[in-house]
Amino acid sequence: MEAKEQVFEVYLGLGSNLGDRLQHLRSAVHAFAAHPATRSLQASPVYETKAHTLTATDRQPPYLNAVLSLRTTLPPEALLETCHTLEKSAGRDRSRMPQWAARTLDLDLLHIAHATRDTPSLKLPHPRLAERRFVLQPWSDLTPNLFLPTPYEKTVSELLDQCPDADVPDRTADDLMQPMPTPPALPDDLRYIVIEGVIGAGKTTLARMLAEQYDGQLVLEEFEENPFLALFYEDRPRWAFQTQLSFLASRFRQQQILLKRDLFHQIVVSDYSFDKDRIFAHLNLNGDELHLYETLYNLMQPNTPVPDLVVYLQSNPDRLMQHIRHRGRSYELEMERAYIESLNEAYNYYFFRYTKSPLLIVNASNIDFVNNPEDLSALLHQITTNRHPGTTYFNPTTSGTLSP
Repeated sequence: MEAKEQVFEVYLGLGSNLGDRLQHLRSAVHAFAAHPATRSLQASPVYETKAHTLTATDRQPPYLNAVLSLRTTLPPEALLETCHTLEKSAGRDRSRMPQWAARTLDLDLLHIAHATRDTPSLKLPHPRLAERRFVLQPWSDLTPNLFLPTPYEKTVSELLDQCPDADVPDRTADDLMQPMPTPPALPDDLRYIVIEGVIGAGKTTLARMLAEQYDGQLVLEEFEENPFLALFYEDRPRWAFQTQLSFLASRFRQQQILLKRDLFHQIVVSDYSFDKDRIFAHLNLNGDELHLYETLYNLMQPNTPVPDLVVYLQSNPDRLMQHIRHRGRSYELEMERAYIESLNEAYNYYFFRYTKSPLLIVNASNIDFVNNPEDLSALLHQITTNRHPGTTYFNPTTSGTLSP
């Protein structure tokens, strides 16, 4: 006899206060709706709430919050892992961000019917849900009479009536179940897109957004796997050679995997180009070390795929430094402005002479594709329709493109 499928009744809290907040929430809802383990799904209304922070000086944008009711065959631990994967795909890494930092996507397991947990990674019901009006208000709209077990022993609406949180959220007119807007179609011959830019330009963020928009394969530079990177930022002359060779090997290995997977039968979006490896090498190496690097690079480079389009996000040092500080990677915070300026100059020199594949140069100082959906739409239009064998320049202040 076939075992009966176990279905869990789950309640999830959703929140976002960075980027296109509504799109982040909708993307999560649609991801759960499309998951093969999902049996049914219902979303609450959306509320806007003032951010809760640890200090008065930590000013953050307001949140959009909602609650999702989900019937799924995923057990609690697997569901938690799925939540963290969706958060990471939206650009949030819990292991590298302070607990109360602003975030693109926050997914909290609030309650699972007939399931309790008390482990370091998962506590059910959520231990602080009775203190959070921004959770209880949308939840009460969804299932006001749902009874929560110990330690609460109350319904959701009763907890809302007794909630000590004085910040009353504002209900919006947004609908999380509304279909996602359809992005402009990609040409058939545009299957491998590379996003490039200096540290802090937003290349990884845009690569994630493109891969999500077009259901593509996302290829990210494995900088976290480089054992020398933190040492390099502490003492560049001492660790530059080891860091560069580690990146070269990692990037080449990724390129070979792409070729074996026959990448041109699906859309692939990468946040780096193999060829740009030389920018860092010529900036940080010299003498015999540079000569050895060039020998290795010249052996590898002919065996890497050529992008169908490279998008170079050109920015200015002020904005780059601002973004570096905002994302808060410990090993980048002490990075000198002079290094970013020299890197910016080297990138500009390289990409303004780049001819290997079609190139779109974007003035990223004048566009906010993360927080402004209109800017993202304009950028997607440039990527999908204004491509030719040479270089295209997109400067949002001119509302158009200029081609040499």
